[in-house]
Amino acid sequence: MKRILINKELCQGCRNCQVACMAGHSAAESVLTLDLENPANQARNFVEAGTDGKPVPILCRHCDEPACVAACMSGALTKSPDTGTVDHDPEKCAGCWMCVMSCPYGIIRPDDGKGMVAVKCDFCDDRSFPLCVEACPTGAIALAETDRQDTGKYSCNGTGERQRRNGRGRTPMKYLILGASAAGISAARTIRELDGDGEITVISKDEHVYSRCMLHLVISGQRSMQEAGFIDQNFFEHYNIYWLACREAAKLDPDRKVVRLSNGEEHRYDRLLIATGASPVLPPVENLARGKQVRVLRNLEDALEIISQAGKVTAAVVVGAGLVGMDAAYALTLRGIRVSVVEVAGHLLPLQLDARAAERYERLCREHGMELFFNEKVVSVVLDARGNVRGVKLNSGKMVPCGMVIVAAGVKPNVEFLKDTTVAMERGIKVNEFQQTSLPDVFAAGDVCESRETFTGKVIPTPIWPAAVKQGQVAGSNMAGVTRKMEDNFAFKNAMVYFGLPAISFGLVNPPDESYEELIYEDAGNYKKVVLQSGRIMGAILQGNIANAGLLGELIKDGIDVSGHQDRVFELTYADFFAQKENGEFTFAV
Repeated sequence: MKRILINKELCQGCRNCQVACMAGHSAAESVLTLDLENPANQARNFVEAGTDGKPVPILCRHCDEPACVAACMSGALTKSPDTGTVDHDPEKCAGCWMCVMSCPYGIIRPDDGKGMVAVKCDFCDDRSFPLCVEACPTGAIALAETDRQDTGKYSCNGTGERQRRNGRGRTPMKYLILGASAAGISAARTIRELDGDGEITVISKDEHVYSRCMLHLVISGQRSMQEAGFIDQNFFEHYNIYWLACREAAKLDPDRKVVRLSNGEEHRYDRLLIATGASPVLPPVENLARGKQVRVLRNLEDALEIISQAGKVTAAVVVGAGLVGMDAAYALTLRGIRVSVVEVAGHLLPLQLDARAAERYERLCREHGMELFFNEKVVSVVLDARGNVRGVKLNSGKMVPCGMVIVAAGVKPNVEFLKDTTVAMERGIKVNEFQQTSLPDVFAAGDVCESRETFTGKVIPTPIWPAAVKQGQVAGSNMAGVTRKMEDNFAFKNAMVYFGLPAISFGLVNPPDESYEELIYEDAGNYKKVVLQSGRIMGAILQGNIANAGLLGELIKDGIDVSGHQDRVFELTYADFFAQKENGEFTFAV
């Protein structure tokens, strides 16, 4: 596999690589006619000044395990096993900015006009040598062949029948995966890459494989049901995996190593992954469970039911202004439904944003016809004699008329089938750093489990897409016999975009006490804030211009001291903390 390597000692800061990159990837006939206002014409690589003042070239590393691919919720970003490059499919891109949030190099940048990724190094796939390599006069940028372990030795004869490739005659390992979302699919792919002979079976209660994070786009009409998927249509055939849809685990018998399904089927395993996710909970509100038009938003069926009901009503109430609630409210607003949002906190997205950033969204919501109720809670749902929703009553006594209620008030792990086992649980299945549960040969990943989170150091649920993908990779690797620890379980990061305004947040969005300080930059279109303690960034919010957000996330996750850079904290780039190992790998160094 080829990789672009950088020798920063040879870089003279001439920026020939940037100019070549801009010209080569644009339609301009000359550098002098480049439209530099167009984000697509910006360089995929950069030359910055390092901490010592010397020039440092930076370009997308196409990491061995790209954070951008793990963060992508739509399947738009994929890594080629042959070239090592990360490919981007703009047709699949949902403009969720998760990749921007996850890239510490600041190379992936949003196209504000189109709502998708605009700048990302592609290693010039259509050329024998990348433009930046050809243009570098000092040899600071070079293309080199690197060793890569070939883990793709699997085959399928096209009918689903497995074939042995090692010729040793051993009995194939039986892998059973419960769940076909981020964690389950990630684990299945990893297992197949490490074990070409094992029998992999994935069981899910869903009829389709889709990204739950895309469901609000299905409701709004921005995506079709098919476009909510995050894997290729031939995924299971390509990786030689049995997929059993529309089935649900009913009981685990760890002594026999058998999972019994709700339809009576039994499936034996040598190693089991529980990735059954979580389900919404209904708070104890009068008539909430009885209302015919009360909905939740967790799976594709929920989204389709909401779409069906939206055609019959003119107004809806969303209970909860977290990410799921705001996604639902935003989607219904785009469908022309009059939406009221009820939140017990003092502003929208209280776990993700501070009051100032939330206020910008609140203004946009009201401009688009939303009604917002803060410091309020629903105490009862008003029904007619047939159980149809007619409105909700708030604790203030106010009545809000509506024909549908969507509840976004928390979730619980799907662990009912484990009730007669000894698997250790608290708020979810407890796992160690290898994603192992307390039962032999049983692993867990995703929303169903709780693990040690990187930022807080606490054992808690980590219900975000990138964490589920990485946990699935770690579980799959250990299931296949390749020891691997979960080392990057950073869950305090969020990306969102409503009415064209993107925002990203990390860590603490508000100072917990006086030992913290805030640095804020604000103008008409942007709001930026960092929360610091003892020279380290403990939280950040970027709203509007979110470019280079991933650097802040990396500084927070790794606890990097920025004491010498506080006066320019919003202008920091990766070059300020740049170091490189002998093998060309980038690393933070201060």
